[in-house]
This record gives sequence, structure tokens and C-alpha cells, in this order.
Amino acid sequence: MATTMIALAQLQSAADPAQNLAKALATIHQAARRGARLVVFPEIFMALLAKENFTADYARSVSQRVDGAYVSGLQEAAKQAGVWVVSGMLETAEQTVDKTYNTTVLIDDQGTLLRCYRKTHLYDAFGFQESEVFARGEQLFTPLETPFGRMGLFVCYELRFPEIARYQMEQGVDFFVMPSAWVVGALKESHWHHLVTARAIENTAYMFACDQAGNAYVGRSLMVDPSGIVLGEGTEGECVIYGELDLQRLAAVRQTLPALTHRRPELFPRQH
Repeated sequence: MATTMIALAQLQSAADPAQNLAKALATIHQAARRGARLVVFPEIFMALLAKENFTADYARSVSQRVDGAYVSGLQEAAKQAGVWVVSGMLETAEQTVDKTYNTTVLIDDQGTLLRCYRKTHLYDAFGFQESEVFARGEQLFTPLETPFGRMGLFVCYELRFPEIARYQMEQGVDFFVMPSAWVVGALKESHWHHLVTARAIENTAYMFACDQAGNAYVGRSLMVDPSGIVLGEGTEGECVIYGELDLQRLAAVRQTLPALTHRRPELFPRQH
């Protein structure tokens, strides 16, 4: 299928994981009725971490294993609705004694949990210290073949590291999914819009960036096509944004602008 409808569920998270799961389940079925084949939820949507409770102890107290109630509920809904689902969660990290992982789960339309991506670059900026709350993931997302194109994925603050997207693009990507909890602040909304658009243009790939709404978050989720055209944008409040991933459009843009084939990687030796 050349064209696929994607839904970005720009929702407000609550402290109670059960409440957020109920909201997610209703949204999955709503999006499926609208024809969506992939539904994306924000970063750490499973349970709200507000600034006043942004601590390792609190995060661990509300975290769950990936076989816990939140992910299991998403798996069942994905299977029932016949859609793929991406969502952020707080994962209990058994190998650490006091932290959790900021994890994104990827579930297919049969309800199978395909991937658990643990955020690798933590948000120690603008007054936040994610590294005091989360354990770092140690492996970038490996692009995944789906029925509607090859998917790349990164999370929120990782938008500010273009090499993450380019590393995945070197393995072949048609579209990127980016769950986020982008905090409000001076110039933050401008950074969000420009950087999401830049990642799409420089990689000639679709960007589907789903942000949390309400609380301390910007909202303004974005769908951007491979030439940088905004296909859909959220408000500051709760909403579900729908847009199409068109592989024929992708091929046409890459034919007109074959920048990826013009790269000379031999001039950029990898440095670690």
C-alpha cells in the first residue's frame, strides 16, 4: 500500500497509569475507525512526571515492566483494532536499584511487542536532570520494516542530535516516529518546529512527532513530509492529528533531491 494514515495522539498524561491506559485504548479504537494503521502516543505517556515529582523514587514507584498492565493493555487493543501502536512508558529497570528506563514500545497489529527502545540521550538541560531519574539506554533504535515503510525512531531530546537520525538513515528509513514530552520554555516552541522540519528535510524522510499536551508540555505535534511541508499540526491542547504517509511522494522527493546519494562518507571518518 503506497499511502498509509498515521495518527498522532497528542494527549495529556495523568499520574495514574490506569487512567492513561483507558484513554489510550479509547484513542486506538477511535483512530482505527478513522482508518489509521499506526497510532503514536507521547513520550512517557504511561504516567505523568511533573516537575514537583520528577524524582527517581517517584518514577520507580509508578513504573512497570514491559509485560505489565500498561503494555499488555496496548497489545490487546492493537490486536483488536488491527493497528500498530507506539507509546512511551516508564520501565522498571531491574538491573538498577534506584532508576527506571524512559522506554518506547512498538507493537504490531497482531498485538506483538516488537521493540522496546530505551532513550539513550537524557535531557539534562533547561533546568531538568533526566539522568538523575532515568537509566540511559545503550543502543540506538535499529530501523524496522513495517507494511507501510521502513521506520526509524528516536525520542524527544534526541531530536537535537542529528547524527541519531542520520545513523538510522544510513540503514534505510522512509519515516521517523518521535514520541516526545517537550517542555515549554523560552524559544522551545521555535526549536521544536525548526528541528522537526530540519530532520525531515535533511533526510528526505517523513517525520511524525507526537508531543504531550497540557501540564508543562508544548503540544504542537507535527507531521512533516520529506520536502519539509507540514501535513498536520496540533494545538496546545489534547487532539488527535491524522495524516498520510505516501511512499510515492517519498520516492518523487528523493528523485528530485537525491542528496542522500551524494554523500561522501569517506570524508567523514567515524570518531568515537
